[in-house]
Amino acid sequence: MGQVRFLNLDLGFSICGRLATRVGPRELVAATNQSLELGQEIRAPHSGQAAALLLLLFAAFPSTLAAQAARASTPDPLMSLMLSQPKIDLATQVVAVASFDPPVVRPGQQSIYRVTFNALEESIAWPDDIGAPPKLEVRPGARGQIFQMAGPKMEPHTTFNFHVRASAVGEYTIPLFMVTVDEQEVGVPPAQLNVVDSPPPSIEPPLILEVAATNLFIGQPVSARVLLPAGLSGPQGMSQVQFNGEDFLVDQSAPHQRIDRANLGGTNVAAYIYETILTPISAGKLTISAQGFTAGMRFSGPISLRGPISIPPGPPQYTLLESDPAQIEVRPLPTEGQLPGFTGAIGNFLVDPPRLDPGVLRVGEAAKLTVTLRGAGNIEHLVAPPPPQAQDWQVFAPTDRSLGPAPAAFTPALLAGAGPSAAVTFSYALIPLSQKVKATPPIPFCAFNPATGTYTDLTIPPVPVRVQPGNASPEAAALLQAGAGPTEPEKEAVLSGLAASPGWRAGSLTPLQQRAWFALVQLAPALVILGLWAWDRRRRYLEQHPDILLRRRARRALHREWRALKKAAQTGDAPAYVAAAVRALRVACAPHYPAEPGALVGGDVLHLLPDRVDGSDNSHAASGEVVRRVFAVSDASRFALAATDARELLPLQPDLERVLEQLEEKL
Repeated sequence: MGQVRFLNLDLGFSICGRLATRVGPRELVAATNQSLELGQEIRAPHSGQAAALLLLLFAAFPSTLAAQAARASTPDPLMSLMLSQPKIDLATQVVAVASFDPPVVRPGQQSIYRVTFNALEESIAWPDDIGAPPKLEVRPGARGQIFQMAGPKMEPHTTFNFHVRASAVGEYTIPLFMVTVDEQEVGVPPAQLNVVDSPPPSIEPPLILEVAATNLFIGQPVSARVLLPAGLSGPQGMSQVQFNGEDFLVDQSAPHQRIDRANLGGTNVAAYIYETILTPISAGKLTISAQGFTAGMRFSGPISLRGPISIPPGPPQYTLLESDPAQIEVRPLPTEGQLPGFTGAIGNFLVDPPRLDPGVLRVGEAAKLTVTLRGAGNIEHLVAPPPPQAQDWQVFAPTDRSLGPAPAAFTPALLAGAGPSAAVTFSYALIPLSQKVKATPPIPFCAFNPATGTYTDLTIPPVPVRVQPGNASPEAAALLQAGAGPTEPEKEAVLSGLAASPGWRAGSLTPLQQRAWFALVQLAPALVILGLWAWDRRRRYLEQHPDILLRRRARRALHREWRALKKAAQTGDAPAYVAAAVRALRVACAPHYPAEPGALVGGDVLHLLPDRVDGSDNSHAASGEVVRRVFAVSDASRFALAATDARELLPLQPDLERVLEQLEEKL
């Protein structure tokens, strides 16, 4: 009989509810896996028992089951948001469109060669050569991607811009070329540019980038605006406006857009205006350009309309436009004249009189010092001055910061013409550690004024305060005792002077890791490890086959004795000749037994030789006879009473060498 046992009552109800409401195999497997992971045991009951058990659970615990059902029916908001987004159309055949804008120019005038694909930018592999005519100068420009609603799906559009100039009158055609899109070849149709002496005026307005100042300091914010004048169909907005260049930051919280009247070339025209703040972060000459897609009357954020402006209807035409580059000269901040408390504030600022709350306090009680800074500059990203080190005060760094516009009444002549004003407020927490203090400690602070090129002293002045006696906390007493001793000012870290003697000479300033031989040095440990592995493998193999070493040593010893035999034969030294011959025969036969070479006798050598030498004639004896005579003469010279003449063996040198060759072949 099947049974169901639950170790976790709440989880058991959840599983039963799922089994009752979802009768699919995937849900059953998931519920079973979840129960098994928590140590529960589930056995499949019969249908009647399962129904009775479910009715009993619903009757006994209706509130728990209702809560479980409510949790199960509540959709995930993140998943709902993802499912509500339209899908991206990637199934439509990719088509390329190419054109020149404007199509007719005069010699030396710039035109934009624009190619658009209905595909994602990441899937397009642009070729290095597009086959442009030799007299047509082509430089890469902006590129971007935008999505356009096409029914229930979003259709991607990716555009590549190129700057084109021709120096002579004529017709220039960029022929058909292929571009790889998602591993498929897509043909870009040919496009023609006409260069004439008197081209017609351009109908479509260009994109204009205006920077408020072109001579800046590092960290000095500057206002930049992008203008798109109205065309024949009226003004239209832009989407995905961005700035191209290096070494500058774009304030993403500052941009705002509007459609207003603008004075361009002495003509008051309607234009779309996009304004933001740029901040250079390195010195030198910076090049900045803007780009964006025309979007008709579709805007990515709030927009303000000013003046009598006619807005045309109709769907947007997403065309990637780009402005001419703007040059900005950025200088580093001067180090001379820098005052204490500089935290990167750049602009024209003033400090309001600080406010202390409360003005009367006891030793060990905290007070709040509010400081307001007003002016024009990088006030939105201003860093508060650090708390000073005072002997009778414990000052904490500000934790709260509020930013707001400066009131209209606060516009002194000092800030006139410095741009839009704003105000930022910091709050310091101060704790008096002694009754002797009469005022708060001054807080050093300064800002760099780019208009004058000097640093302005903005030190927060002391505020009078009356401190009454009180019982200081143990923490405050410890701080007071620690600060009772003389405090030395913190020394600023400075670079050491030049070395008295030159150091190691360097043949190149290229870092070591970028040199060609560095990769080989990195491979050296791997090669050493590989060599050790090969050596150990060879060592293990020779341990299992010791006969290989014995034969190798026997061959070396045989060659050594063979050379001694030839030398003795040349000099006519018969005793040395016989001794070398015997030693050569012994070392050549020793690995076959195995035995020490000195323990072998003539019979051991004869056992390894054939009866006759191949090709022998009457002038040469059999190989066995040669071996017997050599050993007989050797034994007689060592053990016989009468001396034996060994010179009779010298003529047998060819036969003896033939025997040695046979023995060497067996090693």
